[in-house]
Order: sequence, then structure tokens, then C-alpha cells
Amino acid sequence: MAFVRKKRVGTYEYYQLVESRWIEGKPRQKVLLHLGRYPTVEAALEGWPKEVEGLRRFAGQRRRKAERLTENGSSQAAVEAALERAQKAESLADDVTAKLKKLHDLRNEGRYRA
Repeated sequence: MAFVRKKRVGTYEYYQLVESRWIEGKPRQKVLLHLGRYPTVEAALEGWPKEVEGLRRFAGQRRRKAERLTENGSSQAAVEAALERAQKAESLADDVTAKLKKLHDLRNEGRYRA
């Protein structure tokens, strides 16, 4: 059965969903999923969809900014910078979406209890 483990990195606290296993006669913990700053699975399930929404909204804003910059005749470098930020935000949103799916899958498999 999985549980949430707290890790300290400098002054920050991060959380991981881990599962204990015996490997070669020794107990080992396998990280199933990094929860980041969410202290519980429920908090991650509630917070990640909001993060995805915010990242996608930000990406759309950067794309619209790139369009305006293009229309205004701004430098190609400025347009590319706005598009690059949009792409990074979309990539982060995709990563969080994948983590959310994995968390739902783990719950459906019965690997942890909410």
C-alpha cells in the first residue's frame, strides 16, 4: 500500500507518493509519483486541474501576444520568445495532466487509499 512521504530540500518541503517493497531482503521505497508541494493525494487531485487550466490560459495569452507582435511589426526574436513561453507552458500543462492521469490510475488499481 502506498503512502505520502515528506522530503525536505533546503527550506522547502516536497511530497511523494511511495510504496514500500522488499528487495534482496531489504526494505526499499519506490516513488510512484511526485506530488510536489501538495501534502496529500486529495490536495493534488484538487490542485492539479487548476494548475493545468492556468498554464493553458497563460499559453493562450502568450500566443495572442505573439500574434499582436507580428501584426505590429515587432522583431522576430520577440515573437519567438512569446511563442517559446507558450510552448513551455503547454508542455508543463501536459506533464501535470499526465501526472493527474497516473494518480487516477493508481487509485483505480487500489495502490493507495484516499
